[in-house]
Amino acid sequence: MPLVSTSIPNLINGVSQQPATLRQLTQCDSQINGVSSVVDGLLKRPPTEHVAKISSSSLSNAAIHVVNRDTSNQYIIVVTSDNSTASIVAYDLNGNAVTVNTPNGTSYLVCSNPSTDLEFLTVADFTFIINKKTTVTMNTSTTPGSITDEKNQFSQLPTSGLSVGDIFKIIGDPSNEFDEYYVKATSTGGDYEETVKPGITFQINNTTMPHKLALSSGSFTFDRATYDDRTVGDLDSAPDPSFVGQTINGVFFHKNRLGFISDENVIFSRAGDFFNFFPSTVTALLDDSPIDVTVSHTSVSILKRVIPYNESLLFFSDKTQFILESNGNLTPETISITATTEFEVDTNVQPVGAGNNVYFAYRKGAFTNVREYFVDEDNITKNAANITAHVPQYIPNNVKTMVASNSEDSLYAITSGDVNRIYVYRWYFTAGETTITRAKKALSAWSFYELSNNDTILNIDLLENTLYLIVARTDGVYIEKMELQYPSDTGLDFNVRLDRKTSLTGSYNSGTNITTWTLPYPIPTSDPVKVVKSGAWASRKGVDIPTLNRTSTTTVTATGNYSASASLVGIPYTFTYQFSQQHVKEKNATVTVNSGRLQLRTMSVDYEDTGHFVINVTPKSRTASSYEFNGIIINEADSLIEEVRLDDGTFRFPILSKNDRVTISITSDSYLPCAFQKAEWEGFYTIRSQRI
Repeated sequence: MPLVSTSIPNLINGVSQQPATLRQLTQCDSQINGVSSVVDGLLKRPPTEHVAKISSSSLSNAAIHVVNRDTSNQYIIVVTSDNSTASIVAYDLNGNAVTVNTPNGTSYLVCSNPSTDLEFLTVADFTFIINKKTTVTMNTSTTPGSITDEKNQFSQLPTSGLSVGDIFKIIGDPSNEFDEYYVKATSTGGDYEETVKPGITFQINNTTMPHKLALSSGSFTFDRATYDDRTVGDLDSAPDPSFVGQTINGVFFHKNRLGFISDENVIFSRAGDFFNFFPSTVTALLDDSPIDVTVSHTSVSILKRVIPYNESLLFFSDKTQFILESNGNLTPETISITATTEFEVDTNVQPVGAGNNVYFAYRKGAFTNVREYFVDEDNITKNAANITAHVPQYIPNNVKTMVASNSEDSLYAITSGDVNRIYVYRWYFTAGETTITRAKKALSAWSFYELSNNDTILNIDLLENTLYLIVARTDGVYIEKMELQYPSDTGLDFNVRLDRKTSLTGSYNSGTNITTWTLPYPIPTSDPVKVVKSGAWASRKGVDIPTLNRTSTTTVTATGNYSASASLVGIPYTFTYQFSQQHVKEKNATVTVNSGRLQLRTMSVDYEDTGHFVINVTPKSRTASSYEFNGIIINEADSLIEEVRLDDGTFRFPILSKNDRVTISITSDSYLPCAFQKAEWEGFYTIRSQRI
């Protein structure tokens, strides 16, 4: 019975739902509240930090949007509606209410489900809000005046005997109705300007069009936008924009034009004139004229989503992706929108871009899968790889929001099913390789972060390296943030891992010898709370205060005087990593050997800057065992019981079970960090035959 061993080179490739015999060595059964990093290995995720409470209501179907004008002008917009009334409020990132003026009311925002019915786009100081349930109409008023006379050519117009305002119709080619135009006398001596045909509708009803939320001097004004009228031509030569009589499904900004998608059409404003969707002349097709095109496909393709991509635009219907193609400037003559790929899309979820890729969701039975759309460096091949192929039943349906970070190489998604979870995808491409080669990523890891059971995550958004969360709880809605770069807490050399973390100074009562910390939020007395000395303390920095008591939902007490400096208070959360079932592999660890018997003897994990973790070994039909690491190393001078010590090393533990009859996991509910680089096991392997 020979003794064999295998090294697991890292623990960073996340969860796989494939059979254990087909997985990579670096994949696992489960990863909760862990971060996969090509630099640091497997870490416990960053904590959430308490910012502020913004509402005592649940805001269960609210539309939430983050305005990111610049680093000093960042706000959270919240819109609620009960299908009869609506309200809009704003907060800065510290949770302070910001004034929102509504001079013409909020009736445009009325809908049954704002979280899905409303869409936002921020361009400089303006945030455009569209109600996807509102049908755009024209005002019923018509252009004044009447036609004075008709002429075949402009040169036939009279040069005298005119009244200012006389309107003439220039027929042009009688067989071409689009050749007609209208002019109006501006003087009695034969001066004319192009005008609109009398007696036709000319105004877009701005109460049915997307509204604007304007930022000025630290406050907002929500109001109708003023869309320009039809000033030339008639209903044939200057027709209504194709969104009239339809709902608007999306809004975008591209090459100095505001754009909408509606039905199968893509509509651009005039260049540099965002609220004008009519031409300035019908006698010539100018480069800055509005653009209104229909996507071409063999089946009906209602456009639902649009996203900027690779200096172009990518449009999504339920089953087809279209890409905007234009040579140089975007003009009515150069524009072309062509079908590029045919992939099913969950159009309830806005696709997100990161670097050279676009990520979009699609439904697969009761679950959601995600594709990564890319174009190779020569713009020859367009494809969308399924990055959830190895976890097809991991993300439940009804994904609400996805956000992506270029700097963190990560994707975050929340759902209306697992309401306290954030599903996380981490990737890493080897630098300098082509798109085709990079399909074999160095990192492609799925996992999820989990908050407390009673939490409901309403929205997430990324601002630089900070993930902002809007979280509903039984007592109201809170803003929280997660610093993705793990900045050390002030005065400490590590980041304290406590959710809802906040800095509080205790109040000491010398008569009772009790220190009390008053929480900025209620926590059930049955839930654990930790209090950790901050870096402001003169000694024992980063040590947790023992024997806490909960006398009410908003207080924490401890015997003794702990009021000298501020402490960090929060809720512990648990990191879990469950190893895949281990097997003997050959051919560079790519092929599993199913024959023979593998009896696992011991296992070890390499750790770095780690304060605490527990190894759980659970054999089938036998008593489970736990092996704790707490940073205390015997016979080391700096290993003191009353001091925080983050250690590097290797932790070895026994298994003593057959490989397919044991479950091995790492857990940590400590406020101290933990990070793991690799693992190794050894065992006895017996096989009846010789491999050839």
